[in-house]
Amino acid sequence: MSLKPELSKSLDECIEQVQALKSPQDVADLLEVPIGQLLYILYKENPDKHVKTFLIPKKTSGQRAIKAPLGSKRILLNKLKPILCSLYRTKACVHGFVPHKSIVSNAHAHRKKRYVLNIDLTDFFTTIHFGRVRGLFMGYPFSMSENAASVVAQICTHDGLLFQGSPVSPVLSNFIAADLDKKLTALAKRYKATYTRYADDITFSTSQKSFPRSLATWDGDNPITNKVSLGNLLVETIQSAGFEINYDKVRLQIRSVRQDVTGLTVNEFPNVKRSYIRNIRAMLHSWSKHGLKNAEQELILKYASNPPDIDPKDMDGTYFKNVVYGKIAFVKMVRGGEDDLYMNLCLQAAKLDTDPPKFIQRTKLMHEKFDVFISHASEDKEDVVRPIYEALTKAGVVAFLDEVNMGWGDSLTEKINHALGQSKFVLAVLSEDSVGKKWPMKELNAALARELAEKQKILPLIVGKPDLSPLSLLEDKIYLQWENNADDVTTKIKEMLS
Repeated sequence: MSLKPELSKSLDECIEQVQALKSPQDVADLLEVPIGQLLYILYKENPDKHVKTFLIPKKTSGQRAIKAPLGSKRILLNKLKPILCSLYRTKACVHGFVPHKSIVSNAHAHRKKRYVLNIDLTDFFTTIHFGRVRGLFMGYPFSMSENAASVVAQICTHDGLLFQGSPVSPVLSNFIAADLDKKLTALAKRYKATYTRYADDITFSTSQKSFPRSLATWDGDNPITNKVSLGNLLVETIQSAGFEINYDKVRLQIRSVRQDVTGLTVNEFPNVKRSYIRNIRAMLHSWSKHGLKNAEQELILKYASNPPDIDPKDMDGTYFKNVVYGKIAFVKMVRGGEDDLYMNLCLQAAKLDTDPPKFIQRTKLMHEKFDVFISHASEDKEDVVRPIYEALTKAGVVAFLDEVNMGWGDSLTEKINHALGQSKFVLAVLSEDSVGKKWPMKELNAALARELAEKQKILPLIVGKPDLSPLSLLEDKIYLQWENNADDVTTKIKEMLS
């Protein structure tokens, strides 16, 4: 019997049920699966049918095995995920796997500090075994019976361990690490330091004259070349919470060198490494100089640490573009969409790609300049505005028309304000409809303000016989009357532009 992919109950009903689970039957009722089928999936079916294992490269060297749940096990986990996420209360120090936080917010907490200590936990997910997960479900806020907690823990683990790739592993790891977060937050407060955790990455920072010896010290006098030793108190605190330290990844960084937190530099503000930007620029240069397919072949055959299984004859540039745009999108996440460096990378990519992703197109549009902004009411679009726009485009005049230059999801205010600010002239289509409508009048008032500052010029086009008495600032202007004369309007605009 196939399982329904989603629960039919509301989230509130599910949470109420979770906190009253006493038996395996209660768990089956919660997940809307027959009890016999649930027990068969968990205890009789070959567990290897539930997961697919694949390798991904580690940040430094080697590969990491990721186990992704399959079939019925994945459906059960997807049903559990929103319930577990809704019950987790995000701690201020936690930045991984929680809404509205990221490696950027994690790094931001440690910007401009004199010292930054990075610690990596060993085998973060797999140190969380079946017993720890079951114990979690028996305690607050779940309060399940032992039998019910055992069944839910069996759903959440594979071979007795929490595994990377499971939909619920991130939130469960945050639940399990709550004791660690509480202890390390208290430790940081005692020594006037800042503590954050992003998954298995732990960071302490401080601007005191010397770094607290209970947290870490240098073996020697040189903080750049000498080995870091963690304080016994810090080590014991981490181990008492059930985790182990990867000593190969312990770093204590001073302000005079590059300080990294979760892959971002934090000396001044969270930022991507210079080498990352150089890599994007090199890829764009290769695309421009050698062509997309040749650039892709070079990337895959020479530089990719984990190359995709693509026959050279089948390389069409798709993989290369995905890598480039993924890197540029990461720059946007870190530096923001208004950052000059990010926008320049977008504009370089837009010159090379005739059909770039939407975020590249939006950035390109925000930098485009227009000869004419056509301000109008929608009622005038069919008979007046479209013929003028088509005539202008045919004549090589760059005009802004909302239905052409704006897409689904775009900010109306943002796009209109930008296009108005980037236009030499505003063609104001004044009709009985436009004079009485909110948006055309907003556009016209904005254009009038720019005209008074000598930054723009308004070209009034009269359609029919509208009442222009409310537009006193246009009284001294020479009007053009619309007489189905799109070509004449275009000719006059071209004359003014030249």
